[in-house]
Amino acid sequence: MKKHAFLHAATCLFAAVALLSSCQTKPTPPPTPPEEKIGLETAVWQLTDIRTDSVPMPVPDTLPVPITVKFSGGNIEGFGGCNSFGGSYTVAENRLSVGGIRITRMFCGSSSEWENHFVQRLEKSQTFKIEGERLEIQSGAMGGLVFRLNWKKR
Repeated sequence: MKKHAFLHAATCLFAAVALLSSCQTKPTPPPTPPEEKIGLETAVWQLTDIRTDSVPMPVPDTLPVPITVKFSGGNIEGFGGCNSFGGSYTVAENRLSVGGIRITRMFCGSSSEWENHFVQRLEKSQTFKIEGERLEIQSGAMGGLVFRLNWKKR
């Protein structure tokens, strides 16, 4: 009987110690990941405005497919609203040069007009800047292009 009482007391003491130690040690939350720095090659960029001088022309929501561009390892690819395109680019600090654009040549009504404005300015890219989730490309006398991240195509 004494042996049984001793085992019961020892079990209760062990349970109490385990309970107390679990109450005092709170699990530490996992470290929060550092915010991802958004860069030119972060994701697919979707065109929101075409600039002529300082006047923005918002891209209409009525285009069948958004105008997009992706920069990756010196290659550029995307969709102009009607046709797919590809080419190359180089970056040095905030300077951007795009060249060798190859594009399919289907005609799509007003989408083709927006696509032409877009490709003309993309080929004349000179500088770029990224603020938050916004990319702005300056194309010299032609104006420029304004994009936002397209997180759906990341």
